[in-house]
Amino acid sequence: MKQLIALTSLALLLAACASNNVEPPAPLVKFTPKVKVEKVWSASVGSADAILRLGIVAASDGTNIYTAAHDGDVYAFALQDGRKRWTVSTKLSISAGPGVGQGMVVVGGSDGTLLALNAVNGKQLWKTNVNGSILASPAVGQTAVVVDTTDGHIIALSPASGVKLWSVSHEAPNLSLRGASPTVINGNMVLQGLDSGELLALNLADGSQRWLATVSAPTGNNDLSRLVDLDGVLAVGNDDIYAVNYQGRVVELARDSGQMLWTREMSSYTGVSEGAAHIYVADMHGSVWSLDKSTGVPAWTQPAMRARDLTLPVPYLDTVVVGDLEGYLHFLSKSDGSIVARVRLGSDPILAPPIVVNGLLVVLTTGGDLAAYKVEPLRQ
Repeated sequence: MKQLIALTSLALLLAACASNNVEPPAPLVKFTPKVKVEKVWSASVGSADAILRLGIVAASDGTNIYTAAHDGDVYAFALQDGRKRWTVSTKLSISAGPGVGQGMVVVGGSDGTLLALNAVNGKQLWKTNVNGSILASPAVGQTAVVVDTTDGHIIALSPASGVKLWSVSHEAPNLSLRGASPTVINGNMVLQGLDSGELLALNLADGSQRWLATVSAPTGNNDLSRLVDLDGVLAVGNDDIYAVNYQGRVVELARDSGQMLWTREMSSYTGVSEGAAHIYVADMHGSVWSLDKSTGVPAWTQPAMRARDLTLPVPYLDTVVVGDLEGYLHFLSKSDGSIVARVRLGSDPILAPPIVVNGLLVVLTTGGDLAAYKVEPLRQ
């Protein structure tokens, strides 16, 4: 049977192997604020243990913000003012999502249930079971809803009815991190990061394989040292894909062929985000990197947040934003990585990557705190 290790448990285990003491989060460094961060609105949704919220995120269709709680409630809030649009109690143990698109909000359960709701009013559209736990947001496209399960199946379903369109199996190692890479629909292609350290591209129409690329292969003589999960967010451009895996590499791949264009040694489980000329990665030690998109050469590195379990770094206006295990949001300058602002949403960890929608930054904590922020230059 496949075993899953929660990231928090893994961190403790690896630290125990290296030392009798677990490395504490780096103290907050002093800085001179360069921008003003203003909270536009906040709301409260159901909370859960951090392990149970690994796959639960905030998502948007440009009008509303949607999120969920592990106890089964799904929420919709107006993007601009945070007014609650609707709440639905599904009675599921929600473990992933929501995925949003085509007027639908789709959540996945730890028992394999996939549920689609109407984005306008929360009414159930369909419900099905994919016979495998879901730990990452489903991808919602015009012709298919695609989901990856922990038992090694990528499944496409009809957006109209939830009927299965096709299913593809893939090999999964005996031991992996608890989590999964969110499935991506890009044009006529499905992209899925795998626990084997590979990136799989399928044809959306029928699930046939287009290519399979190894980001990095397992090495070492025990299961822990051979963990190479590609669990993080993929950054997909017009022609290129950027990915990073645990105990592996950050890479640029050609979208059409999967050909490796450049690689750089790095370990991360949160993924890659994309800006105009750079990509952004938070490594497993807590350093934030800005890398040139065309070469992988670092533009800057910010190491001040070591051991703070950072989220995916997200570009927002002239900053790059990361959340941490103590509920802080750190705003870094895009130009040199210096800290320009910091706010605290709450005392609970921020695991889900912040999202940027119509000029607002939306953040969710494991304690169920949801908030939207905006950034403005400080008056001189």
